[in-house]
Amino acid sequence: MRRKFRIGEIAGLFQLPASTLRYYDEIGIFKPKYTDDSSRYRYYTVDQFPVLDTIIFMKKNGFTMKDIQEQLKERTPENTKERLERKLDEVIMEKLRLSIVEEKIKNKISTIEQGLTLMSQPSMTYQWFPARPVSYIYNDEPIDLKEASDDIYVKDLEYHSLSGIMYDGFFTGDFGTIADMDSLDGEGPVKYRSVFELLHKNKEKPESSFLAEGMYACYPHKGKYEAIKQSYRFMLEQLKIEGCEIVGNAVEISLLDESVIRYEKDYMTWIQIPVHKND
Repeated sequence: MRRKFRIGEIAGLFQLPASTLRYYDEIGIFKPKYTDDSSRYRYYTVDQFPVLDTIIFMKKNGFTMKDIQEQLKERTPENTKERLERKLDEVIMEKLRLSIVEEKIKNKISTIEQGLTLMSQPSMTYQWFPARPVSYIYNDEPIDLKEASDDIYVKDLEYHSLSGIMYDGFFTGDFGTIADMDSLDGEGPVKYRSVFELLHKNKEKPESSFLAEGMYACYPHKGKYEAIKQSYRFMLEQLKIEGCEIVGNAVEISLLDESVIRYEKDYMTWIQIPVHKND
């Protein structure tokens, strides 16, 4: 007679909980093959091992219990090949989804790292930026974002909902604004012409808009958005001293905001003013 195994022995050999084998027994996909007439103990035999191997493989590789049951009932090369091909298609699509998720997470980490670096080195610098692809959430007349941000947020949600486009959320992107330079004069709030999302390589499209390439004077504003005018005044004074010509509206990139930091005093917004540096 072939060698026989109790449930505990099978559990040890295949590194499975005994409860899992009892469940497989209960639903009928892997039952002990032999029952001792005198002791009534139930035993598995070696010739059953390929079936358990199949169950373990399919379970570990994402097949449903229904798939496993159908495979065991309909074991033909054709059915097995078709079932594996369907799973392969799912795996390929999941790999694509995960690669996009990976890129989003890397981009968010990079943004946070940049914010932390600027927080530790708060000074005005000059940096050349290539044309950067963006998707505009708002792009119209200058507005006070303190009053209009809620409406813009809701309209963006409604757009995604009605169009059926997957909404990724503000946490996953690098968001920014384009300030109206004329609003920097006087005592009123800074007004904004645009609200946008910076598009990384996985989101860029042929029809994407772009921020102008060029030299930008950059300064990290730390603290509440409402106090950002103080940072602008500092930058404008420095640009005047250094003889720089402002050649466009300022860009603000939110690096550390309410999605990643608790206190407003620690928010970090990167101001970037396009300039021409006179020799």
